[in-house]
Amino acid sequence: MIGLVLVPQLIIITNIVSHRLFDVGKTSDLPIYEDILALLNDRISIRDWESIVRLAAISWNNAELTIFRDDYLVLYSTIHEFAPGAFATREAVLSMVGGECQQYTHVFGSVVLEDGRVYILAKVTSPPDRSELFRFFIPALLAFLFFIVLAIFAACMSIIIVRTITGSVRVLEDATRRIAGGELDLNVDAKGNNEITSLANSLNRMRNALKEDALRRSRLIMGITHDLKTPLTLIKGYAEAIEDGIADDPASRTEATEIIIAKTDQLEGMINDLLNYVRIETGEWRAKLEDVDLSAFLQNMANVFRNDAELLQHTLVHDINLPKNVFAPMDKRLALRAFENLAHNAVRHTPNGSVIRISAVKVENAVELTVSDNGPGINKKDLPHVFEMFYRSSSSRREQGMGLGLAVVKWVADYHGWSVSVSSERGEGTCFVVCIPVSHNPVLS
Repeated sequence: MIGLVLVPQLIIITNIVSHRLFDVGKTSDLPIYEDILALLNDRISIRDWESIVRLAAISWNNAELTIFRDDYLVLYSTIHEFAPGAFATREAVLSMVGGECQQYTHVFGSVVLEDGRVYILAKVTSPPDRSELFRFFIPALLAFLFFIVLAIFAACMSIIIVRTITGSVRVLEDATRRIAGGELDLNVDAKGNNEITSLANSLNRMRNALKEDALRRSRLIMGITHDLKTPLTLIKGYAEAIEDGIADDPASRTEATEIIIAKTDQLEGMINDLLNYVRIETGEWRAKLEDVDLSAFLQNMANVFRNDAELLQHTLVHDINLPKNVFAPMDKRLALRAFENLAHNAVRHTPNGSVIRISAVKVENAVELTVSDNGPGINKKDLPHVFEMFYRSSSSRREQGMGLGLAVVKWVADYHGWSVSVSSERGEGTCFVVCIPVSHNPVLS
């Protein structure tokens, strides 16, 4: 950045100084066309005169000049032997050109015009004096020194830039190695250009993601340990009671055996939930999408859920109000698993005799599936977290399960491009809404 500012300024300053100090007199002091118009007498046009001035400036720079018309009328002269406006003799001009002088050399030339000629007599210092050599040498030396300084400056700036980039890369390399070694609290602070800082920010985001993943893994292990420990403790306790003879009568042994079986079933269900979630999370459970008639699919699902609810002493009411030939691409296994989790969640968290409602209605280009209950509801502080893995609200700590059911619902919805939302009020129940984009089957429409 410094180089971009200083280099142009250095070039400009050098040009100004060179122009001020070494710009010797040129033939720019030749009169303009209007000044000698009377002498030209319309025989020389303004265009011809400008050509003569340019030729004199290029060919006889810094020389004394006399410009004649073809009739030897002096148009302009800095040679004192000839006066502007007077006629010179041909013999005088030739004698000056043919004369010998150690100090000066006279050069005679002519310019062919449209209506005649113009002669130029140049009086040039010969040989060039030291001042002329000095005037040539100083600008050349200055230009050479300028390029030397510019080269040194560019080399220094290159070294500084390379060292800065190398230092930043080393910082990033060291930070990457330390993060890979487990230092997830290390903040990467690399200085440099936009690419370096962008890379450092990306590394920090990766570090934060790894840290969150590590915390998530820790919560996973703690959640699994806590949830599996309770039924295992009960199973072990009742098994030891039978072994030690504490439950020695048939009724006590039967009760202990029933509890062991129930807790074993609970443990098996929790392990199955965990395995299903892992299969979904890792992609092991490959989805196979196909166009499904939502009306028939949801009707069959609601009938199955109604029978399950009646066995658990609940009432399930369903209202699937969908037109025919409304289809949605889905994997039936995953969709059934998600809807089943919503229904079982309502059954598990409502007292016996509660009413669970399942309804479906078409709204524009989507179907809204609603699963609601009249249970105790969910605390407001728990609502933002209900779809998180292993999260269980304060009102469901004593219930069976590992907090994976709604996490599976959210994953299935996201995979299919659906949306799922929840609303709840304490004492007024809970309502889950799944929005499923649909289309009409072109074959059956």
